[in-house]
Amino acid sequence: MLESLIKFSEIEERPWILALWAMLISSVGVLFSVQLSYVIRIAGTTLNISGLFSVLFTIIPSVYFMTLYIKKQESMDAKDIERHYEKGFWVRHDRDIIAFLFFFFGLTISYAFWGYMLPPDTFQIQTMKVQDIRAMAGSVTGAYASGDMVEAYASGTEYASFMRVLLNNLQVMGFSFIFSILFGAGAIFIVVWNASILGVYIGRLSESLIHIPGVTLSFLPHGIPEIGGYLIAGLAGGLLSAAIIRGHKKDVLTGICIDAMKLMAIAVLFVFLGALIETMDFLIRIISIFVFYTIFIYIITVAVTPIKKK
Repeated sequence: MLESLIKFSEIEERPWILALWAMLISSVGVLFSVQLSYVIRIAGTTLNISGLFSVLFTIIPSVYFMTLYIKKQESMDAKDIERHYEKGFWVRHDRDIIAFLFFFFGLTISYAFWGYMLPPDTFQIQTMKVQDIRAMAGSVTGAYASGDMVEAYASGTEYASFMRVLLNNLQVMGFSFIFSILFGAGAIFIVVWNASILGVYIGRLSESLIHIPGVTLSFLPHGIPEIGGYLIAGLAGGLLSAAIIRGHKKDVLTGICIDAMKLMAIAVLFVFLGALIETMDFLIRIISIFVFYTIFIYIITVAVTPIKKK
């Protein structure tokens, strides 16, 4: 039922609807998981896995809908190639990228809300992962709020932090691509999981509900390019998976493969810029922000331009 609440035509015209839909399905998933409130014991430690169940309940309707969405986009691309219809790369995929970003944004806001409202142990799994990530990255994540970046620069760990963050994010991006090739919309697990971690972290940092938007803004400069890279890699893998399954002719499959490679190149660029913005000094960060958001604004501009009917 939940996966049938929105239509593909509505997403084409109003991609932001996916944010509302994501907030709805994730809220339902969280509420269901709270009712289960499943606790396990590992080595004498009590662990509440309700947060994991909330992710699984969110993934169920998401995978079904996103698989159909990606297959539909691949079918449209194949028809354009077969008809030799000259449609630019951005025109074919700009709305897909924006729609996926709205989907992630909706999930993050939802988890931020519930992360603030519910008891701390509800999302114990996500909280543990946040601690692991901060330890691995030298507490780079969230440094905008904590102000500990100055000390990192002074001690000469800036480049090391950049490489740790970059390699970790490239690994996640690679998994997103591979999962999507194998499972069609397999990247949805990575998207929902990362949205839950970020959202819960934002909820924990917020002193009240009205502070959630402000805390969220502190993560946007590097968060959008990093998450954008994961989503674009997932889209590339999904398109490639659908094209292989359908068994298209050589010219159609070649065209879709070229699109997938272009998407992966953009994903790598976004992840690289996100790591620069997150870890490097002020000048490099400003330049990286300018480069990324120039590209991002261009994508949005193309996406909101009405599609001319043929």
